Order: sequence, then structure tokens, then C-alpha cells
Amino acid sequence: MAFMIQQCVGCGQASFPPRYSCPRCGEAQWQEVSAGVARIAQATVVRARIGIAAAELLHLASVELSDGPVVIAQTAEPLPPGTLVELAIDEYRRIVAHPADRDL
Repeated sequence: MAFMIQQCVGCGQASFPPRYSCPRCGEAQWQEVSAGVARIAQATVVRARIGIAAAELLHLASVELSDGPVVIAQTAEPLPPGTLVELAIDEYRRIVAHPADRDL
């Protein structure tokens, strides 16, 4: 499933997470748009998790969307900062990042 963000109908400001009104102009009407291609800003690896004895490594990244918002996403493998990615929602409703096939 594609990852969607809100875009203000009044001024075009992109927003995530969802809001009741636009932080720029105060408009309360939004449209959903695809997040498109984004860029890894920072990445980390979680090696231990509470309640999971032999947990697999969990790769997380701070992802800057081209429209401005920043999202935390899971990656299948370590991706270095600057890597272009596309975001999706997986079957567990997690935000996941995959290397992009296209440019910004």
C-alpha cells in the first residue's frame, strides 16, 4: 500500500502526521497525496528489544520527504544517509522504506 500524506487545499503545505488544520494557513481541508521519493537523513540499528530474547536486527531510518515532513521508517537492510527511497505501508501497518527506482 502506498504511503500517503496530507496536503493543505489552501496553501499546499504537506503534513505528517495528520492534523486538524494547516500549521501554515489554518485551513481545515486536506487532500491525500503520495509521499513520492524521499531521502534517508539518518539511520540506526536496534540490536535489543524488551521482551524479545533473540530479536533480529531492526533497521530504522529518519526519512525526509521531498515536501518537507520527516518520517521514521523501517528498512530491510542498512541504508546510508542520502539514499533515495520510496515509502509504503506493509501488512503490519508499519511504514517501510525501499530503495527508489527513480530520482526526486
